[in-house]
Amino acid sequence: MKPLKLSLLSLLALAVYSCAPVRPPIPEYHGSVQDFIGAASRDFDSIASTLSVHFEKKSGRRMSADAVAQITPEGMSVRFYQMGMLVGDLDTLAGRSAGYEVYEGLLKEALMWWRISGYKAEVLPGEVLLSTEDRTLILDARTYVPLRQTLSLQGSKAFVTYSDYRSVDGDSSAFWYPFRISVAYKGDSLEIRMSKVSLTHS
Repeated sequence: MKPLKLSLLSLLALAVYSCAPVRPPIPEYHGSVQDFIGAASRDFDSIASTLSVHFEKKSGRRMSADAVAQITPEGMSVRFYQMGMLVGDLDTLAGRSAGYEVYEGLLKEALMWWRISGYKAEVLPGEVLLSTEDRTLILDARTYVPLRQTLSLQGSKAFVTYSDYRSVDGDSSAFWYPFRISVAYKGDSLEIRMSKVSLTHS
């Protein structure tokens, strides 16, 4: 019976693997990092997304929710839902962000990572480092997708890591965006998993 058990487990693993979505490789960007950042900044200044978040404070308190987020040059709106019911929001346009300005800046720069100016570029093995006085953004040297970012906020460091890259509109030659973003700040952690992303220019 033991060989049969192993065989069934192998078949199950094969079935799970075969059902996993197969995504095309991220295409290489043929141009300089300055061209890439400049084009992305011109083309996209707004983002709308549906996502799920898991927030864990240093004290151990945890919260999970679904969310709808919209960031434009005029401000940011994030609405949080649990069991389909609105449980909170962060809306700078409506003035409902008092006390959370640092998180507003953190989310903007984490989600719209290409919006960086006045940077110095340094080519490293397999990576490109873009740095300003308060930001360090590291991109993959071949594709220019973001790998990680460090932000200086109110005297503390925020660390952002990116993974699960997907083409925004399903076209492999289009803009690739990280659908999983992890943030660590002052002992707190935030996990963001995108289900849909739309990038536009207002």
